Amino acid sequence: MGRFEVGPRHDDVHPEAHPFLTLPDGRRRPAAIALLLHGGAEDSFHRTYKQSPPVLRMVAVARSIERGAQGRIATAVLRDAVRGYNGDARSPVHDAQWALARLRRLYPDTPLALVGHSMGGRVALELAGAEGVVSVVGMAPWIPHLYDVAPFLDRHTLLLHGRKDVITDPRKSARLAELIAQAGGDARSVQLPDAHAMLLKARAWHRHTTEFLRETLLP
Repeated sequence: MGRFEVGPRHDDVHPEAHPFLTLPDGRRRPAAIALLLHGGAEDSFHRTYKQSPPVLRMVAVARSIERGAQGRIATAVLRDAVRGYNGDARSPVHDAQWALARLRRLYPDTPLALVGHSMGGRVALELAGAEGVVSVVGMAPWIPHLYDVAPFLDRHTLLLHGRKDVITDPRKSARLAELIAQAGGDARSVQLPDAHAMLLKARAWHRHTTEFLRETLLP
């Protein structure tokens, strides 16, 4: 991963609350790019810091993807301006839309994937239909309701969840994958012997994600 880019300031919060995007190393042209989206809180307008555990967790996932794909899949890690989803404000959704637009401008015609954990998983699901997105990975995603399956039907979707998760519901992940598959889409659900933080079986989370991206993004 290479340089940071700073996104638009959130006018309704701290004056330094900007989203930050860590871009791929510009010295090489990747075959595909995965945008990593971290977890957060249901409601919070506090700034997100680069040493925040949810951010660091996705940095580790990004590094594993790049190693496992031997550099053919580059990663971009988004740090949201604020920690919360914040109801109708949908704070991280707007940040992810900005990041996707930036990646599309920098890497036109390059396949994109969304990889999100918890709140970031919710954002990934809500932006599954965005231009250029080929694959979506929800890691212990926060699913507040079952989404319309239409945006997923021409995408590849993987929903990973820990069976011991008491923060988000693994049953909702399995059900959403089932509905997408029943409608004719490529959706897979994998349940792991882990909890929400993805720490007990970290290598398994990384392996499933990387293998899925290699299969669905690379020619």
